[in-house]
Amino acid sequence: MSAQPSAIARLALSFAATSGLALASVIWSEWWFWGRVRPEDSVPGFFETLVTYGLAVQVVRFVASRWRVAESGTGAWQRVFLAGALYGWLVEGVIVTTVVDDIPFTLSYTGLAWHALFTVLLGWWWVPRLLGRPLLRSILPLAALGVGVGAWASFWRFEEGTQTSLVEYAGFVALTTAGYAAGLVIFWTFRGRAEPGLRGSALAILLLAALVVLHGIEHPLTLIDPALVGVALAALIHTTPPATDAPHLSTADAPLRRSVWRLVVVPVTATAVFALLTSFPQAIPTGWPFVVVTAPLGVVLFLLSWWLARRAGRTRRRRESVSP
Repeated sequence: MSAQPSAIARLALSFAATSGLALASVIWSEWWFWGRVRPEDSVPGFFETLVTYGLAVQVVRFVASRWRVAESGTGAWQRVFLAGALYGWLVEGVIVTTVVDDIPFTLSYTGLAWHALFTVLLGWWWVPRLLGRPLLRSILPLAALGVGVGAWASFWRFEEGTQTSLVEYAGFVALTTAGYAAGLVIFWTFRGRAEPGLRGSALAILLLAALVVLHGIEHPLTLIDPALVGVALAALIHTTPPATDAPHLSTADAPLRRSVWRLVVVPVTATAVFALLTSFPQAIPTGWPFVVVTAPLGVVLFLLSWWLARRAGRTRRRRESVSP
């Protein structure tokens, strides 16, 4: 029998898993949102963003472990989305304070409408499930993802008058997809070796709490932000399934690592769509459908996820009560 890793080793392994997932998250939450390298972007800025996102990822990983957010089983996607709401409101309400910029619109956009929906539900959960499917069943959905990535990136030509050349965009989307793939592989390699615990998450919690205090002193309205975080946490606690009904994280990580090459479909498709949409003389507002649909959808999905996850729990308890 192999020896159990020491406490320090477990912390290091959990840190590595968090770092990988933070890298994957930065790609979705920042780079694919902006769709290009901006003039203000820099290498130090990238690492600063990676660290701050890592704080949110570590807290979400701890909460997901403590209150049994599973990747499979009844109601899996609903509780993944609730975890995404926690992540989104930590990012947009604690790390930065955009939640209060334009209430009520910013209560959902971008915390729920982008971070929870795209970064977590798609980037953390849906894409890995695609990679676990047979090859032919995963290619078309990955191509659809590429269509969305390319269409959104072309929106910045309309929104900000930014003209990114096709060569620049092709390099950008290829590099960021590689970064996303690398983040997933790092996460899958280390996540099963050590569960995130309170001791390993305490520093992240304290630093985020300090940000709440600093923002609150400067602008008291930002205290709405930790309240939203509390709502997301309450939803996860309220829908916690019994220990016997919550499968552990997927153990099929090795096959996922072998199939991660399929993500090449994303930049190929995104580049083709970007080329098509930016070839027209007039800029096309391709981002408006994203915003118009996802802003209310984020709220609907949060409430629906909470309700469905809670109802599934009640159904399980009724079945258990009548079992012989």
